[in-house]
Amino acid sequence: MPSVFISYSNKDRAFVERLALDLKAKGLRVWYDQWELKVGDSLIGKIGTGIKAHDYLVVVLSRSSVRSEWVRKELSAALMRELQEKRVVVLPVLIEDCEIPPLISDKVFADFRGDYRSGLNKLLGGFPGTVFASGVDMPTRRNLGSNVYLDNVITTNVSERIVSSGGE
Repeated sequence: MPSVFISYSNKDRAFVERLALDLKAKGLRVWYDQWELKVGDSLIGKIGTGIKAHDYLVVVLSRSSVRSEWVRKELSAALMRELQEKRVVVLPVLIEDCEIPPLISDKVFADFRGDYRSGLNKLLGGFPGTVFASGVDMPTRRNLGSNVYLDNVITTNVSERIVSSGGE
C-alpha cells in the first residue's frame, strides 16, 4: 500500500484529522504530525525524514496553507523529489477557494469543496494500481498480461466486482 505525508496548516486540523483517519482506514500508511511528533523531537529532522520516507505528499490547499511557510517548505521538498524521481509525488487536495501555488497550478487536484466523499474518491484515484476496501468506488486499470486489461474494478465490503473489462 502507498504511504502519504500530509502537509497542511494547523488552521485546517479538523479536516486533516478526518482525512488522515479515512486514509488510514483504507490501508495507507499516513504521516500526520499529530500522530508522529513527540515532545522533544526535532521538527526539521522528523518532517524531513517523513517526507523522504513516504511515497506521496498530500498537500491540503486552503487560504491558510498557501500562506504557511512550513507548507511551502514541505511542498518544495516534495517537488524536488518529483523532479529527481521523475514521478508524481505531490497530490493536491483543495478544501476551499484559494490561490494555488504556481508550481502546482497545472496539477489535477482532489476537490473537497463540495462533497467530501467525492473528493476522497478522487484522491484515492491518485494511487495507480491500488485497490481499496470498504466500498470506495474508483477506476483503476490492471494489466493481466498479453495486452489484456481489467478496467473499472469496484471494491465493496464483501468482495471485488468487475464492472467492465476490455482489451486494448
